[in-house]
Amino acid sequence: MHYAKSEPIESIKKHTDKVLENLKILRRKYGKKITKIITINEERFWELMEIICKYHDIGKVFSGFQNVIRKKLGKELIKTRFNNDIIKHEQISPMFIPTKKYNMTKEEKILVYQAIFYHHERDIVHIDRKLLNEIIEEDIKPNIENIEEELEIEIPELKTFYLGLVEGQSRIREGDKLYKEYCLMKGLLHRLDHCSSAGINIEDETNEEISTFVEEFIENKKSKLNELQTFTKENQNENLVIIGSTGIGKTESSLLWSNNDKTFFTLPLRISINAIYTRILEQIKYNHVGLLHSTAIDYLEETTEAENRVKELELEIKKMEQSKNLYQKITACTIDQIFPFVFKYKGYEKMYATLSYSKVIIDEIQAYSPEIVAIILKGLQMINNIGGKFMIMTATLPRIYKEKLEEMKIKIKYNEFIKDTKRHKIKILDKKINDDIEEIYEKSKNKKTLIIVNTINKAIEIYKELKEIGANNVNLLHSRFEIEDRNQKEKNIKEFSNKENESGIWITTQIVEASLDIDFDLLYTEMSTLDSLFQRLGRCYRSREYNGEEPNIKIYTKETSGIKYVYDEEIYHKSIKLLEEYDNKILEEKTKIELVDKLYSTELLEGTDFYDRFKNAFNILENIIDYNTDKKQAQSILRDIDNVNVIPKSIYDKNLDLFKKYENEQTKEEKFELRRQINKLFISISKSNRWKLQELITECPYIKNTYIIDTKYDNDIGLLLEKDEEYEIDTREF
Repeated sequence: MHYAKSEPIESIKKHTDKVLENLKILRRKYGKKITKIITINEERFWELMEIICKYHDIGKVFSGFQNVIRKKLGKELIKTRFNNDIIKHEQISPMFIPTKKYNMTKEEKILVYQAIFYHHERDIVHIDRKLLNEIIEEDIKPNIENIEEELEIEIPELKTFYLGLVEGQSRIREGDKLYKEYCLMKGLLHRLDHCSSAGINIEDETNEEISTFVEEFIENKKSKLNELQTFTKENQNENLVIIGSTGIGKTESSLLWSNNDKTFFTLPLRISINAIYTRILEQIKYNHVGLLHSTAIDYLEETTEAENRVKELELEIKKMEQSKNLYQKITACTIDQIFPFVFKYKGYEKMYATLSYSKVIIDEIQAYSPEIVAIILKGLQMINNIGGKFMIMTATLPRIYKEKLEEMKIKIKYNEFIKDTKRHKIKILDKKINDDIEEIYEKSKNKKTLIIVNTINKAIEIYKELKEIGANNVNLLHSRFEIEDRNQKEKNIKEFSNKENESGIWITTQIVEASLDIDFDLLYTEMSTLDSLFQRLGRCYRSREYNGEEPNIKIYTKETSGIKYVYDEEIYHKSIKLLEEYDNKILEEKTKIELVDKLYSTELLEGTDFYDRFKNAFNILENIIDYNTDKKQAQSILRDIDNVNVIPKSIYDKNLDLFKKYENEQTKEEKFELRRQINKLFISISKSNRWKLQELITECPYIKNTYIIDTKYDNDIGLLLEKDEEYEIDTREF
């Protein structure tokens, strides 16, 4: 038997059969959508895909590869002078294809050869033809009859001419005639191969349409489709850009647009992604949804019922594996999970090909940094070019982003759906938010009171001041809690918001701004840029009409924390100037849209650092060199990472046995479970704080690139950084 892998033990034939079975599933479910943009005949495309699948791993018959597997299995090694280091199986596989039998043209050979040759994307050096001919004569030819019989294939006369169609300048790149076909063939092979190796189907074949479940959900609430929801349902085959007021049903609208298509639902924050996932699963009751972000498995465990923990967690881990392999009909995810393809890293075609027959929902695009928005918009252009669809839905949309989409000549349908509900009467105060601590405390005795500030340290400072004057029902939420504490706090704030006649205070940072369904009576907030500020307002009187005389929103502009670090200073000051006209007035929803549009117009942004960053990012993206980076590097750029993971010394000491057990564990499954438990103990801080606090920080001896910090951790307050101000940009938290 010729082996494909050792864990679990699987023959080349068995693996290939699974890949071919998955190819049938893919064609059956999405065949028409996949081939709609190609120039090759549809039937011929699938014939070539079958050839690719059938022959992609045949190079593993090479004795050098077989000996690697046999050694792992403790079996007798094949006698040969060749080893696996001199050439890789995917570099050999193309020569086995009987091109004459399949009547392949030169262009078809190029596509098939390259899809197979590069399906592992190793750093390929020039192949020594003399060596390859020696391998053919000494290692493969003597075994051909056995190979043909075992793998049930036909092998032609083996020659090395195919190398001229794959190496060096022959490689297909963006702009080449065969680029789209190549991306599809290579990318789909990646997915077929990975899913088959993981033992899962490539796609969920359900015919249950999410749109049907959404309509039933709306009907059960004794309601009907509103104007926005009707619009998205009627335009399911279009690219949409929609501005909609908070509480107008944007989530339901986007899912109606999704219909029965494969869909990726993206949001800026993990907390929002978790909430959308739970909402689809538990409220809309649609089961064909997956969760994909860096700590998704921890959230899934926290939401599993204790009495069924083992059984349910096993199912969720399986679901997580499916999500990683893009199996689910709907995937709720952060953008770093899908948009790295923009950087054309080695293997990017896997995601790009999947997006060719998918829909992508971008929620709250204004919450990202200008560099990341540039990446998103470039990605949407590429998705549009390969046949995918997208929907941008947001409460406010900077004008420069809409103009950029138009400049890229992407066909979109744009619409605004603005509620006329008067929800917010604002008061702008030229003083620090700390100056009104007494008032906040008094109001909180019979009101749900929300405080949003720009930095973690400011949030902790306000929390301590309120506790000092006797406030009891006061809670704190920010990103510097360990995962279990943070998940519990996220759950608590939603429960607090939903309880009638509940009163008290929650203090938080920007992590509540995007798509977190909470509703408070009063909001006290530090000033931020208008797009961020209006998101904050959406957490107060979310859908209710406000008729009070006193403002229900108070905005503080003096000694505001986080300016320069969290928010662009120029845009911050322009925001204050634009808002001043509405002091002590009702701020209508239409006005919010107009103000953000004006703030982010070319006229007001020209010459600002923000606009320069946006334009420079696009210039870089337009000159990306194919295959010049890897996926981790691309994800790192998208996450805008400037953080390191630390564990408070008190927590580290308490869990030292867990770290030691992890170091000594040999079983793959157990080691994975232990690492997952350990990951939940770490907290992310900025690299700048790492250097400021370096005398308090030491490297963790058990986990690379992680650190132990000798500062206090409190379950109510979080990780304290004593030496200097810490700031966070929660829209970058992935």
